[in-house]
Parts: sequence; C-alpha cells; structure tokens
Amino acid sequence: MGLSATQARFLGLTKRRGDIEYEVQQINLERLKLSEKNAQASEKYQDAMNNRKLIFSFNNGQGVQDVDISYNNYKNYMNQQLEGLTTSQDKYYLVSSSGNKLVVASEAERDDMIKKNTTRIPLNDINEAKTKYNEALAQGTEGELDAYTLSLAKIDLTVYESEIDTDENGNEVEYYVKREFHEDDFIIVEDLDNTENFQNAIKEGVYYFAKYVENESTNEMELKTLEWSTLGGGAISEILDTSDDAAAQAEYEAVQDEVQTMDKKLEMRINELETEREAIQTEMDSVKKIIEDNIEGSFTALS
Repeated sequence: MGLSATQARFLGLTKRRGDIEYEVQQINLERLKLSEKNAQASEKYQDAMNNRKLIFSFNNGQGVQDVDISYNNYKNYMNQQLEGLTTSQDKYYLVSSSGNKLVVASEAERDDMIKKNTTRIPLNDINEAKTKYNEALAQGTEGELDAYTLSLAKIDLTVYESEIDTDENGNEVEYYVKREFHEDDFIIVEDLDNTENFQNAIKEGVYYFAKYVENESTNEMELKTLEWSTLGGGAISEILDTSDDAAAQAEYEAVQDEVQTMDKKLEMRINELETEREAIQTEMDSVKKIIEDNIEGSFTALS
C-alpha cells in the first residue's frame, strides 16, 4: 500500500472513530433522558399513591355514607338545596375567605338560591292573622290559635319588602316578601366543578363552609365560618385517595417496561460501537506504524 493510500485509510479510520464517539455521546444523552423519564414516572406514581382527598360523612337514613368533597356533592348533600333540611342550622353554605359572600358557580344558581330562601305571603293573610291574634289576646284565648296563625301574627310589618302580583283569578294581590339573600350577597366563580381545585381551595382557605348559629348577645342567627378540619364533629375528614392507585401503578409499570426495553437496546448498541471502536483503534495503530515506517524508510533512502 502506497503512502497516499495509507494516509487516506488512516483519515477514514479517524473519521469513523469520531462518528462512533459522537454516536456514543448521543446514546448517552438518550439514556439520560430515559433516566429522567423514569424518575418523573416514579415521582408521579408516588404522588398518586400518597395523594389525599376530603370526604363528607352523613347519615342517609340507612347508615353513614361518605362522598368526595366536590362542588356538585356540596350542592347535593351539604347545602341549602338539600331537601329535608328544614332549619337553616342544618345547612352548610359555601362562603368566600372573608366569610361575607356566598359562593356559587353561576347566575342561575344564585337566582335559584335567592328564590328558595324567599318567603312570599299575601299581606291580607298576615293582617287577618294579626286581627285574630289581637281578638284572641283580648279574650284570653290565644292559646287556641293554630301555630301558622300565630307565626303570621308575629311578623314585623314595620320594615318589609312588598310585591304586587296577580292571583289565579287575575286579581292584584300585595305580598309580604322576606328575602334571606340578595344579589350583592354572592360572588360567582365559574371553575368550581374541578374537584381537585375545589378541594385545594377548601384546604387552603380560599373558601369556607359556614352554618347559621345564634349570636348569644343579639339572639340573631348569623353565618359562622368553619374550618373543614373541625366542621360538624368530623363531618369532613381527609383520607388517602385510592381511586387512582390502580391506574397510576399500571402507567408506572408501562413506563418502566418501556424505559428498560429502550435502555437495553441502547446499551447493546453502545457495546457494539465500543467493540467497533477498539477494532478501529487497533487498525489505526497498525496503519500509523506503516506510515511511520514508510517515512523513516524514505529518509533513510535519501540519506
């Protein structure tokens, strides 16, 4: 082999060795990415296995039932929309962090809550009840009046809202109206249906649950905010959320299998490249020796 051909062979081997070393670097980067993917999958798996959720416990008439705390379950099981809860003391309300605003998801919910907490009684019925009560009081027979008549007779008409409406006969009727809530008592939050965000907001004190309690000084019923952890004798508690464990484990194992398979292929490729690199290095040493001998022979001949 001539000197030019030998040098060309040496350069070719050098280039191939460089290509191999570059490919090994790229494979190592791929293996590093796989390692990071595996670490992320492991962290996600651990989070899923250790995540916790809030549940609401109540007696459904057949025993204790637990439901996840979500905005929908709050509406169905906890708040004033639940049928069968006859007194405000039995109802939970969702309020803002300051406790002075009721929290709802839409204008429709706000309007519905206002309507459900509005009393409308024909003013004539109240006046008739008051007349009956005064007459019975004068006669000492007030104890004979029914509870409904007594309740109407004790309504304070000095300050009240009134509405004019028509009855079934088309006659105008004035109604006594008492609204527990008005529009400015509410704030509307549109993303309440996201259960994870909703629970985090409860835990972090963005929203509170509240109940009506009697003010000992004024004897008036007032909304009192309650920490979820002390609410209603353990009505709300925090437990491990196992609902996503099976899916999390399946996903983690799938990632593990994928990472191990890919890493094994990359490791085999590195071994192949390393074997080829060693062979090239051996050949380069041989070609380099030929070049050195050729040069040395040329100088000897010239001398």
